[in-house]
Amino acid sequence: MKTRKITVNSNGSGMPWALDAVEEFSRDMGFDERCARRTRLLAEETMSMVRAIVGEFVAEFWMESTPECSCILHLQASSPMNFEKKQELIETSSQQRNEASVGIMGKIQDFIEDSLYSMEYSQRVTMGGAEIMSLGGVALAADGYMWSLDKYREDMEQNGDDEDAAMDAALEELEKSIVANIADDIRVYVKGNDIEMIIKKNFPVTT
Repeated sequence: MKTRKITVNSNGSGMPWALDAVEEFSRDMGFDERCARRTRLLAEETMSMVRAIVGEFVAEFWMESTPECSCILHLQASSPMNFEKKQELIETSSQQRNEASVGIMGKIQDFIEDSLYSMEYSQRVTMGGAEIMSLGGVALAADGYMWSLDKYREDMEQNGDDEDAAMDAALEELEKSIVANIADDIRVYVKGNDIEMIIKKNFPVTT
């Protein structure tokens, strides 16, 4: 099953229709009330997350189910971020660098901004990638980068022996994140100025 694509933007246009589509999807899939509420929450948090990270955007939102996963949310956006805007963020920081980001949203924000900046600056992902790859949860994708919640958890566990305090802080962030606690996985792809966020949750389906 797959819903139609709904255009949403950072001003809130289209979001009520997108949330209506979420509720219709939940009914058609046979989700119980608790799962339906969580599906709507994931959609709301996804849109809020992208709005907080990239500011102005126009995006396509849709949902689908597959034999492997009953609930997959997609949000595909284009961001006006470029080298000049990224440089401005750095220069206006009180310490001439980006402020430390907090929580999973902060990690995703760092990933998106650094990916957009690196590709705008170098025009290819083979340059400027070392800093991005060190964020945790990051992997190379076709002509871009991918951040995965699953890989982030894996990276934190692998680094645990050497950086126990950092791992504990990262795991605490995961525990506090609504989206991270509900979702089975979150994947964020950045290619050029295009961003796609995919959130998966395999809710039980009643027949």
